[in-house]
Amino acid sequence: MQGRTVLRILVLVTCVGLTALGYRNTNGDNTDAITAATRAACAEADCAASLEQQARGSFGHEYGFRVERTVNGKKRQERVIVACDREMVLIGDWKCAPKGGP
Repeated sequence: MQGRTVLRILVLVTCVGLTALGYRNTNGDNTDAITAATRAACAEADCAASLEQQARGSFGHEYGFRVERTVNGKKRQERVIVACDREMVLIGDWKCAPKGGP
């Protein structure tokens, strides 16, 4: 095989692999991401979070939670948006953190 043919095959395999990883992030099993997002939304002991909304893309996910906390003896509800990304763009464990702002 010539060098150009090997290069073409390598580029094709790389593109197909990246497409498959993006498809997996968008349409694959997301229970790990939901678990990490729930922990990020409700990090306190006296807290309950229920998933209301989700947006999934190739490079990250966003989850909307209704969170109920007890503050000074009173129950308080608020909406928390959590953004999740993979450690290395398309692969790795999910890392989630609440988004700032209203």
